[in-house]
Amino acid sequence: MSPKHKMITAIWCSITMIVTMIVSHGHLIMKEIMTHWPTEDSWEGRLETALYTQGGLVFMASFVIGGVILVRGYFAKAQDENLARRELAQREKHERAAAQRHEALMSSLACMAGGTEPKKSNASGARPR
Repeated sequence: MSPKHKMITAIWCSITMIVTMIVSHGHLIMKEIMTHWPTEDSWEGRLETALYTQGGLVFMASFVIGGVILVRGYFAKAQDENLARRELAQREKHERAAAQRHEALMSSLACMAGGTEPKKSNASGARPR
């Protein structure tokens, strides 16, 4: 699964969980609004009372889930960078080994053909003697 797909899945799951919590606590929020209807003077007061009693749970859950998504994203990014670094190092190691095998093969073929050591290649940047 690609990192982008993982992130989309995590965001979708968190949004689904938050919506589920809001829907499941919605009746409790409405119950609190109706309970405090006569004691409060404005909608803001009624809604504030309801959110302090039930909405705080929803807010804290969404805050924690958002934090977890951010931390998970950071660690996933760090892990992907580490994996890319390892792959690059392994690729370079294999290229060096292939170059050494090629040098050995060419020198053994030259020795078999002419009996002398072949001259060094200029591809590495070294000047011929």
